[in-house]
Amino acid sequence: MVKGNTSSLTAQEQRMAFKRRSQQVKTEVVQGTRMSPWEADVLIELLEEHFLSDPQLKPLKDGQVRVTCVSASEGPGMALEQCRKVCVVLSLFEEDDEKDLQGLDESRMEQIRRRRICRLCEQAREQGGLLTQEDLAKYLMCSVRTIRRAIDALEKDGIAVPTRGQQQDIGPTVSHRALAVAKWLEGKEPVEIARAIKHSVRAVERYIESFKRVAWLCLNKQFNVFQAALAVGVSTALANLCLDLCNEYRNSPFLEQRMAEIETVGSAFYLAEGEKKLSPRPNTSKNAWRTP
Repeated sequence: MVKGNTSSLTAQEQRMAFKRRSQQVKTEVVQGTRMSPWEADVLIELLEEHFLSDPQLKPLKDGQVRVTCVSASEGPGMALEQCRKVCVVLSLFEEDDEKDLQGLDESRMEQIRRRRICRLCEQAREQGGLLTQEDLAKYLMCSVRTIRRAIDALEKDGIAVPTRGQQQDIGPTVSHRALAVAKWLEGKEPVEIARAIKHSVRAVERYIESFKRVAWLCLNKQFNVFQAALAVGVSTALANLCLDLCNEYRNSPFLEQRMAEIETVGSAFYLAEGEKKLSPRPNTSKNAWRTP
């Protein structure tokens, strides 16, 4: 079921009410515990991150919808109506899509559809849900046959689409995000990668930038997966994927070059966000990737 977006008056009022309550809590914390205003701000930010990370509470951005889908933890063979459901937030429309609206033809429309299929399925999986081909047909307003044809074409290009059927039949495989970062670690550049996986250059660059930030925080500042995900603004599933790719490509011949780029982007991000704000607690995460 699709619900409204942030343009509604109710959603705006909810956000403003949350901000007012946050300011009130900050004042009471400073006066009651003698915390510094900066420490109180950090506390409020953590509370907002935790409470607003729930898809049912998180404010929606333009182009996003809140839907219900089957939980990824449900095994195969169970009727959909009997499966446990979860609420997830999906981006039906993004800035990349808007740029592609100019000069559309049938071939271009098919590329956009494939990109949106990948995006919606991965967003659902990262939030603990799985979409069916019927779900995709409904949200993209096309036939199930069209969705199936697009998924078949993506799989021929080596891109697995994590629908419920695909995940339950053969288990997790390489997503287009992982494929983009893997090709970058192999020495390819964003334009070449975008062409190879039939994705937009902007999206590929976004995946790579997130990877650099997560990798740098984990490797240089000993962030665990949850802390890195929180700092960069990605899901813990995506942060885990970043570390898995780090370990998989630790012997890549392009490692030294890519490490230099990770250092540049990661350190700049750390300075921009504020050292104290991003400082992690001690952890024992799987940050084992180091330059030999």
